Amino acid sequence: MPVAGGSSPSPHGGGETAQLVRAARAGDREAFGRLVELHQRSITRLACRLLGDRDEADSAAQDAFIQAWGSLGEFREECPFGAWLSRIAVNQCRDRLKRKRLVVVASSWESATHDGRAPGPLDAAVDPSPGPEARALGREVGRKIAEQISLLSDMQREVFALRYYQDRPLTEIAALFGVDVGTIKTHLFRASRRIRRSLEALYGPRLPL
Repeated sequence: MPVAGGSSPSPHGGGETAQLVRAARAGDREAFGRLVELHQRSITRLACRLLGDRDEADSAAQDAFIQAWGSLGEFREECPFGAWLSRIAVNQCRDRLKRKRLVVVASSWESATHDGRAPGPLDAAVDPSPGPEARALGREVGRKIAEQISLLSDMQREVFALRYYQDRPLTEIAALFGVDVGTIKTHLFRASRRIRRSLEALYGPRLPL
């Protein structure tokens, strides 16, 4: 499937982050606060994709930052800080899903395609100025995608969110899970195929996914 283009969505430079991480590891709370500012939006968005609830996502993101502050001594600079933080957030979300048996509820189709991220592999080629019927179809498709994402395995759901909603490189995701890139590609392929087939069964091949 086509892969969303562009680099990681993180808007800040690695140099600033590296300096802040070193300061934070030395006990500088203000430096860590700045790291939170830089990463809060992307981490909260990731949590929201996995949990399907903004309040739960905010809470999970907060817990992830608290855990990160207490675990800075374990951070290794050869791993991007954002990736390390994302993995902590994923684990927080996984724990919450297990405890409360939550299911993923993705954002509506419109918010998914207008939230500033690069278009993902499941984004339909829609009119940039859609009419009421197109918007209604978009919302309906979004709900169907959400249903299918909720049925994915934990691994597929997390890998899918990291790749297509955070635009994380495959090598980075593989490092996060401690597997090879081929395994990540397999999970992405299976997740995307399941969603594609479900949509084609409902709408036929007319949706250019």
